[in-house]
Amino acid sequence: MQGSTPVECEVLNVIQGAGIWPDCDDKTQLLQAIESLITNGGSGGVGVVTGSEIGSVSAFAMPTPPEGWLVCDGSVISRTEYADLFATIGTLWGHGDQVSTFNLPDLRGEFVRGFDAGRGVDIARLFASQQDFAIENITGRFGGSGLRDGNDIYEGVFGDNTNGLPSNAPAASSYAPYGVDFDASRVVSTANETRPRNIAMTYAIKAFYPTSA
Repeated sequence: MQGSTPVECEVLNVIQGAGIWPDCDDKTQLLQAIESLITNGGSGGVGVVTGSEIGSVSAFAMPTPPEGWLVCDGSVISRTEYADLFATIGTLWGHGDQVSTFNLPDLRGEFVRGFDAGRGVDIARLFASQQDFAIENITGRFGGSGLRDGNDIYEGVFGDNTNGLPSNAPAASSYAPYGVDFDASRVVSTANETRPRNIAMTYAIKAFYPTSA
């Protein structure tokens, strides 16, 4: 069924999106459709709206997620109050008190990596497991003839550094000081942690479907 005006088309889209076949003699279908969409978190019981399923995790562009979502902060929550969520994720992210509560995933400050599931890129990972930080190996080389006389080489993270070294040695009139330091910033961007370029957002998990008033 198609509408003859933009408003009629929009109303029909809402009704059909809730899985209801439009009936001109039923004047309550729009209300039924809205209630169905609210109850089912926007899915209407037919299609699936991205991020609307219990247990799904989404990133939000605001600090506090909307109703029906809980921030992924590792909180301990009730197994009965959030029975649908508990039935979905169980104790994958923590057993709570092992009786009446369970844990939400804690994604604060974390990067999420797709589960390898046998692909072989992130080998031997278990679902929901945490992985510590790491960087690829950084190499360098230095050397020369007696490590002096200006024919030395410095490659990668190594560089010439004679700061603070004496220019005179005991029982010698003078000698050429020689020093080597290691500085990864010659090769890569450095900070007090290893990280990719990123933007901070709020991760939240779909915990329940809000009910209509």
